Amino acid sequence: MLTFYDQHSIGTMPMLKWIQIVMPNEVNMRYHERITHVLKDGERTEGEYVLYWMQSAQRTIDNHALDFAIRYANRLNCKLLVCFVIMPDFPNANSRHFMFMLQGLKEVVEKLNDIGAMFVLSVGHPEIEVVKRSVHAKSVVMDQGYGIYERKIRENILNKINAEVYIVDTNLVIPVHKAYAKEAYAAYAIRPSIMRQMDAYLEGTYDVPLTCRHEGNPFVLDIDAIFHTHLSSLTSVPVSPKFKGGQSEALKWLNTFISEKLEKYNANSSDPGLFGSSNLSPYLHFGHISPVTVANAVLSSGQPCDAFIEQLIVRRELAYNYLYYAKEDYRDLKRTLPRWAFETIESHRDDEREHIYDLQVLEQGLTHDPYWNAAQKEMVLTGHMHNTMRMYWGKKVIEWTESPEKALEILLYLNDKYELDGRDPNGYAGILWCFGKHDRPWRERPIFGKVRYMNAAGLKRKYNMKDYVSAIQLLEGEQFEK
Repeated sequence: MLTFYDQHSIGTMPMLKWIQIVMPNEVNMRYHERITHVLKDGERTEGEYVLYWMQSAQRTIDNHALDFAIRYANRLNCKLLVCFVIMPDFPNANSRHFMFMLQGLKEVVEKLNDIGAMFVLSVGHPEIEVVKRSVHAKSVVMDQGYGIYERKIRENILNKINAEVYIVDTNLVIPVHKAYAKEAYAAYAIRPSIMRQMDAYLEGTYDVPLTCRHEGNPFVLDIDAIFHTHLSSLTSVPVSPKFKGGQSEALKWLNTFISEKLEKYNANSSDPGLFGSSNLSPYLHFGHISPVTVANAVLSSGQPCDAFIEQLIVRRELAYNYLYYAKEDYRDLKRTLPRWAFETIESHRDDEREHIYDLQVLEQGLTHDPYWNAAQKEMVLTGHMHNTMRMYWGKKVIEWTESPEKALEILLYLNDKYELDGRDPNGYAGILWCFGKHDRPWRERPIFGKVRYMNAAGLKRKYNMKDYVSAIQLLEGEQFEK
């Protein structure tokens, strides 16, 4: 018997009351710490199903929210209805993002049909669609949102429905409120807590069968019809030729990474010319794969993986920690940067810039710097950019624009438009790192002050930049021929 209870408050929403749910013995005792329970008017005795609103965890493997919804539906001896809401007005989302998402969702729907869950696809806003579906629900389950926008949606939904609700943190290894109790200043602050708790939270989920299966016609997701009917007015960005959405695609990338790259990840991952990264960030962003799945796979591979675990868990959860606890908007440098970083950038605001580029030149990758241009084109063409180049890319935009605020505006625009993992805590924290967030002071220099500086000479000295540029030029030529 496990007791689930509130772990943290969400806005002004009403919080806990106790509830006991019978769980099989194999469930790790840490399981309950992923769950926040909101009980508003007591358990419903009426209702037709348990409703799971799937949003951030778009998968069936190691999805603790789906797993919990199945177990609870079995406890209540009722069916499970999974609801997904397409939001055409989701901030900064475009055709590239929606195509990748729907490719993954199509696979999820097929898996849900197989296990006997009902599925409904709505187009609009969750505050309307989820509330509407909750009227006939015995209970509602939703996955955790981490950003200000996602959490506000959940808060608004909770203020409109009367059913009990369970919010499950399933897109991090360690639930955000357990990893660190406040905003962490830098990786060194959160790392000890994460490493101390990590093993206890690596429990995945089990294939628990639904007791009450839906035996009606299976749901068929028609991507072309959805685009034609509901998404035709979106900003058009070409589909990535490199990445296709879905948990099976994510697992292919994971297996390739482990078999071909993990052994030398520590030595090769920083070098753009060696292409030694996992390429999993788009799939983690859309919840097509769980970091628990990834961590367990690399840890059980028998290969050295400390450097990868640092990126997958410590650095990623540091980014989520920031966006979760930060009260300020990430567009406000004064409020979001450490004091030393803002003050040093401010003191060099009027420093002379050798090059000034506008958005049009930057977006087309037409600067004087072949390394930066290659990075920009990699992102535009594929929806992904090597992590080292992402840092260099951001630093140079700071150097080539008339103010820090303009640099941040351009970086957020380009990141959100082209990156498949744009609009993500990891991406936002990475951009702010270019301004000094989660970093330390360095030697003072023009424009950057004491914020860390990067230059082309350093890239050329340390990495195989010729191979990187050549690879992107080849990719660009292939896309031009198409």
